[in-house]
Amino acid sequence: MLSNVRVFLRILQRQKLFSVINLLGITVSMTSAVLIYLYVSHELSYDSFHQHTDRLYRVNQTFIWAQNEESQFSRTGPGVAHALKEELPEVELITSIHTPGNFIVSYVEPDGDVISFEEDKVLAADTNFFKVLNFPLVAGNEVTALREANQLVMTRSAAKKYFGTTDPIGKMVTLGGLRGSEAKTFEVTGVIEDVPENSTIHFDILLSTRSFPAIENRYWSWVWTQLETFVLLRPDADIEAVREKLKDIPRKRADESIRAAMGVSYDEYIKSGKNWDLFLQPITKLHIPETPVAGSFSDIASVKVIYSFVGAAVFVVLLSCINFMNLSTAQFTKRIREAGIRKILGMDKNRLRLTFFFEALAFCLIALIISLALIQMLLPAFNAVAGKHLKLSLWQQPTLIIVMLLLALFMALVSSIYPAISLASFNPVNALRGKSKAGNTGRAFRNGLVVFQFSVSIVLIICTSIVFQQLRYVSEKDLGFDKENLIVLHHAEAVAHIETLTNALISSAGVLNASWCSSVPPDLYGGDSFSVEGIGDKKLALNFAMIDANYIPTLNIRLKFGRNFRPDSPSDSNRVILNESAVRSIGWSVDESTLGKFVTYPNSGSGFARFEVIGIVSDFNYWSIENAIEPMAMFNMGNKYIRDSDRDYIVIKARRSDMEAWNKLLLSIESTWKTHAKNTVFQYSFVDENFEETFATQRQFGKILTVMATLAIVIAALGLLGMVVFSLEQRTKEIGIRKVSGASVANILSLITRGYMRLILIAFIFSAPVAWYCMQLWLKDFVYRIAPSPWTFIGAGTATVVIALCITLYHSLKAALTNPVDVLRDE
Repeated sequence: MLSNVRVFLRILQRQKLFSVINLLGITVSMTSAVLIYLYVSHELSYDSFHQHTDRLYRVNQTFIWAQNEESQFSRTGPGVAHALKEELPEVELITSIHTPGNFIVSYVEPDGDVISFEEDKVLAADTNFFKVLNFPLVAGNEVTALREANQLVMTRSAAKKYFGTTDPIGKMVTLGGLRGSEAKTFEVTGVIEDVPENSTIHFDILLSTRSFPAIENRYWSWVWTQLETFVLLRPDADIEAVREKLKDIPRKRADESIRAAMGVSYDEYIKSGKNWDLFLQPITKLHIPETPVAGSFSDIASVKVIYSFVGAAVFVVLLSCINFMNLSTAQFTKRIREAGIRKILGMDKNRLRLTFFFEALAFCLIALIISLALIQMLLPAFNAVAGKHLKLSLWQQPTLIIVMLLLALFMALVSSIYPAISLASFNPVNALRGKSKAGNTGRAFRNGLVVFQFSVSIVLIICTSIVFQQLRYVSEKDLGFDKENLIVLHHAEAVAHIETLTNALISSAGVLNASWCSSVPPDLYGGDSFSVEGIGDKKLALNFAMIDANYIPTLNIRLKFGRNFRPDSPSDSNRVILNESAVRSIGWSVDESTLGKFVTYPNSGSGFARFEVIGIVSDFNYWSIENAIEPMAMFNMGNKYIRDSDRDYIVIKARRSDMEAWNKLLLSIESTWKTHAKNTVFQYSFVDENFEETFATQRQFGKILTVMATLAIVIAALGLLGMVVFSLEQRTKEIGIRKVSGASVANILSLITRGYMRLILIAFIFSAPVAWYCMQLWLKDFVYRIAPSPWTFIGAGTATVVIALCITLYHSLKAALTNPVDVLRDE
């Protein structure tokens, strides 16, 4: 062992260039691999902290509000939970979660001071919540904490924000801001630990569902899809048998809801080509679903992204191992005599191979120590790119220590196996005479490694380029309205006179227009079924929003036929504007013949809930552009029959200006808000930024993929450097003879470089189809997507050739300019 250490130190001293390149490649690959491991292991750990995760599921259903009903929807009606209780004896416990939205929460201190915050992580749950899901209380009783109306539970951080170190149990807080209702007082009945970061279900405040009478009033409904339903199966339950039983439950229990909402029976609904199925989604698959699921919780990752990161990390590690092989083999002519002497002195092949393995392991262990320091330095930047809060703590992550040691052993084994076999399999006598041919063996294998390296690099370059082209495309795509310079003011429902505030904002300097509405893209909350002329007793599912007369001009939505609402026309409260998709879904013509027809809201039971169609607007993306445009209706804010949510907004169209003018405008808007909204929290957002957030995960994917592609091309370049040095050492005399025979420098450069260009061409031929296939899989997630251009592939291949030429030309030119006398004097 000691002799091996001395030999390794001698190698570091004598072969500084190769040692630095080896350490650099291995360190870079280890650092990237460990960072990806931290990221992926965190993603895979989501919701694993719950008890009984092997029998805990969320109940999804067919996405009935979308035309593509093959997708799943995580939100169900209250009737689903009631049906499961009665139809599935395999169910041990059921809990339902409601997502009521944001609230302004206030606490009046004993001295009269008011502490008020907007809470955007508010959920409501029933009394089974703490029995099914593992969110332990640190204060309060889990049995009674959510038993009655107007009770709530806070996280430890939220309780500290309002009450400091005072015991919060029994304290009263006010939740305000719902449209058409007074603020309500809630009692704090429990405190839980802060929700773990790796939880898909995030909340700071948990209300009792009894605080929302609509949930109990619609206990029978399968159509009022406002709940997320979770079931805990019994230990002896057969999951496949449960899934089979789920197939019959909608037919048996949903018929009443479908008749009331759709005007048809369940059988007629299915015969029309639609589906209504229930699905069980494991709790540990909420964050990374196996199939796309639309719903309430936004912290969703893509399984394709996870696989891509794992694949990229594996390939980067393999590339650095290949480099080690090539560089070790490139030193063959320098170490062949050393190995020959060792064999003559009695060292057998296996011990000689272990010597090379020890050298590789020493490199890997040194690189491991360096990479630990690099990871600590790079983690903040990596977290910023990935949007995570990952930490490196070896004492708290013993699994990570094992993973890193196994990584070092794996890399050492892979890196040393070919050099060990090559350098140990030769005749020592021939080696001492300088006649060993071992250095000429395995050329095809080494060339294959170079092809593999550049194939991986080209695939990553092409994929990175296409990812950013797609993201640029969706960022610049025409959404059917103008998303630029649109400011959204939240909590308008808490303002006593919203129309007065809207008019005041319109008159503000820098404001072009303003509108009072219930939804602003990319968020739309309303959805229900309607009766329409021409389809008999059947009913049509429509998404909808409530708007005023300024909405269409403020968003610059294109009005194709008919007219907009008029602010001076009270009768417009019983009129509706449809988008093109809604008109087509009904079966009407997208022209003026549709104007004057009626859409009826059946749930009101009143003849006054007939809405005359007065306009048709062009389709526009009111959800994320990853979703297709669905049928949509826009009702007047003055109508008395339809409400999509308890939230109101004011959307402002601002004049284009510089940053200083923007700051002045925002201050002016805030001042106007405070004048009319009094103590209501001033909160705003921008529509274009909200759309950007809908594919933030894909942007993170693009950034990390760029880093991995850069690392891959750098490591591949180092590998090519090793091959060039190796080749030149083997062909030194050949080059000398060619020069003596009259070959020019250009001839020699062409001789040396064209072989490597041929390898890169082969790599391109292999990699282009692979990259195209991978990107087709990724692009399938987008409704609107690019067709990858051939120039993207050509550009990636050209860039790789240029990089390779830069590497090979320097060493090739140096060899070509060498005096042939210096290399042929011993012949």
